[in-house]
This record gives sequence, C-alpha cells and structure tokens, in this order.
Amino acid sequence: MTDFERYVLGEHVEDFNDGIISRRELLRRVTLITGSLAATLTILDVMGCGSTPSGTPAAPVSRASSTPQPFATPPAAPTTDGITVRPDDPRITVERLPVYGADGATLMGYAARPASGRPAGGILVVHENRGLLEHIKDVVRRVATAGFTGLSVDLLSRDGGAVKLSDQAAYGAALAKRPVPDMVSDLKQALAALRSSGVGDKVGITGFCFGGGMVWNTLVGGADVKAAVPFYGPKPADITNLANTRAAVFAIYAEQDTAITATSTQMGAALKDAAAKPGGQPYQIMVYPGVGHAFHNDTGARYNAVQAEAAWVATVEWMRKYVR
Repeated sequence: MTDFERYVLGEHVEDFNDGIISRRELLRRVTLITGSLAATLTILDVMGCGSTPSGTPAAPVSRASSTPQPFATPPAAPTTDGITVRPDDPRITVERLPVYGADGATLMGYAARPASGRPAGGILVVHENRGLLEHIKDVVRRVATAGFTGLSVDLLSRDGGAVKLSDQAAYGAALAKRPVPDMVSDLKQALAALRSSGVGDKVGITGFCFGGGMVWNTLVGGADVKAAVPFYGPKPADITNLANTRAAVFAIYAEQDTAITATSTQMGAALKDAAAKPGGQPYQIMVYPGVGHAFHNDTGARYNAVQAEAAWVATVEWMRKYVR
C-alpha cells in the first residue's frame, strides 16, 4: 500500500468508528482500495476494527455569535449543498484560469478573483480526497472575498475528476493510487498558472485532509510559495527536504484527530530547522481544541462552526501577512 492508500483507509475506519458509516459501507470502501474482500477483512482485523462502531460523531457546533469579518467565513451551521458564497456574489468574479499538466493534459479547475481592485496574491486550494466538489469551489470563492485570486484543480482530471467519479469512495481509492510526484507536478503547474494570472510571485497554498497532506508534499517537493496552510494533513513519508522550505507555514491540527496530530511535533521540528536557515520564514503549529479531523468542512459530520471560523480567519490573516 502507498502512504495515501493507508491514509484513505484510515479515514474510512475513523468514519466507521465515529458511527458515520455502516460496517457494510466500510467493507465496500476498503475493498475498493485493497482489491479483495479477503484482504479487507485481514487489514481490518489487524487494525482492531470491530463489528460495530465504537462511538457516535459529536454534534456539529453552531456559532451563537460571531465577530463580523470583511470577508466570507465558514457558515454558522452545517450546509447540505456546500454553498456559502454564491458564484454571482458581487464581491467576486468567477473566471476560467487554464491549467495544463506537465504532460500537456488539461486540468479541470475552478478560479475566482475579487470583483474590483488588484488581487493581493494568489492562493491555491487543494481539495480533500473527494475531488473538486462544491465545498472546495466555495472555499475558492471565500478566498476571492478576502482579496486573493483563488484556484483549485482536480487531481484526477485525466480520469474525469469528481464529475465522472461521483462515488466519493471510488474517487478516494483512485486518488490514493496516483503517484505523489505526479500530483505534486500538477499542483506546481497550478501555482505557475496563478503566477501568470497577474499576481507574480505572490502565491500561497492551502489544503484540507488529503489536500493538507499534498500541501506538505508540495513543500517537500520544493514549491516556491510565500505561505502555506495545511489543514490536518498527513505527514509525508520523507520530510527531509521540508527543512529547506522558504514558505511561512501555519499548520492546523485538530485535538481529536490523534493519529495525524501526533505527527505535528516532527513537522514542527523540520519547520524550526527551515526557519533557522538564511532566508528562513516564521512558522506556527496550531492544535484546535475539542474537534476532530475535517472540522472545517461544513458539509461533513464533524463540522464545528466555532473552530472552523477561527481557523479560517487565522488562515486569511496568515496569507495577508506573508503572501506579499
């Protein structure tokens, strides 16, 4: 198994343990990765995954009150369609920003910029392991309300993306099998497209879950960005080159996301080494209390409006400070 296959499998097990999916659905999702029911049963037995969920997901927390921000923030309650900033919002302009892979393939993308004024920079948004869904497009539009050009590309564009692979478990299984260097290459191409859109070298990158892991991998791969904000991203197998990054990194973790949050110490040590080198940039590790993996996704069962807003406001502030 690849590192990302293990990660996706672990997400499915976590969903089962939290009571989000049934055991039958767990078996289906894991078998899409392993290729056989026998292998699935063996792996789940090794992982100690029982026949019934060990708990139930915490109820989403809505904000009782909120300090108004001059840009769009996560909603006060969960959504079903993922739309909080409409495409025709007067603050933004949705645009087509062509992105091509190094092999010449057209990458499926979504972009938005401020409706007026020069963008402060460009922010690449890396999707979760479900593809370029409406929630991620909404995050791109939120980026635009904050004064940046936002862009996201579907990392399975060559297979038709999330539009064709509408079974989210099948999408995740296919994504987990794609070589990490190939995905890093696509993200670097997307960053180049952002630069060519008129923002120059003022670019940053953020991503969620699998996308947070790809932010880490892109930094390890030597991407030239001013700032990066990975949300609860799994640690790459080899983080040696992270100590050479020149990005200002704000790493977001969730207290209850124990497996991934446990790696924050290693990531922090690498970032400390990077910051100490000539030209090194500041970094910050933030663990948000009382929440689990994917707490920022307002379409998911673990959404927490209070901490999602806090994390997003901090993200925008970080980008405004270092993408310049």
